[in-house]
Amino acid sequence: MHIALCDDNVADRKQFERLIKKENARRNDDRDGLFLDAFGSAASLLTNPMQYDVFFLDLCQVSDVTGTDIANTLLSKGITVPIVLCCSRINYRESSFPENVMFMDKPIKAGELSEVLDHALEVLQQAVPLIELRPEGNTCYVSEPDILYAEEKSGRIEIHMKNGEVLHIRDNTANLFSQLNAFSVFFCPTRKVILNGRYLTRIGRFHVETEGAGTFRITRDILPYAQKLFDDFHGTD
Repeated sequence: MHIALCDDNVADRKQFERLIKKENARRNDDRDGLFLDAFGSAASLLTNPMQYDVFFLDLCQVSDVTGTDIANTLLSKGITVPIVLCCSRINYRESSFPENVMFMDKPIKAGELSEVLDHALEVLQQAVPLIELRPEGNTCYVSEPDILYAEEKSGRIEIHMKNGEVLHIRDNTANLFSQLNAFSVFFCPTRKVILNGRYLTRIGRFHVETEGAGTFRITRDILPYAQKLFDDFHGTD
């Protein structure tokens, strides 16, 4: 489990690191272990926050940035994993947050930390895997059912989403399909098209039809896999 700590108090960061080392030793039967990245500023943390499974925040010594500001930024980026606001000079409980935001009092106690990490691990185990997409000038994270299909056109890929949105990415079908390879529902009926098999509505000899996307030509060697996906989602008579 990957943990992010953002605290502008050096002594508190060191103490938290010691607590995590002790907790890691206590959980030595866990296969994956606990991995901590400690930051002293919001800018460093927010460079790539999606990699973390739980956040511990307390910025109270810098006048223009607080733990509340970082929590709200993480939430605006779509973070749904536990965010723990550690109360010291600021009582973060006075603000309103969604349910994935939790609170702890400093100094942090080992037993309370262990309980929070247990909760974060449960959330991690139940989490839906996300796909990182980088449309022009942006980065977004979507789940597999969000994607209807993708089609390469003139050096770009149009990714058609279930909600009707279309994302434009400078890439090719081969690269995108390698990124989606972990999700067995995606397949390429032809070289420049990627379909989500859960939305297949009809399988023909040379074409397949999909919900909200129309008809696509399919090569003979891919047809059996498309049929299997159709049967998986619609059953067989």
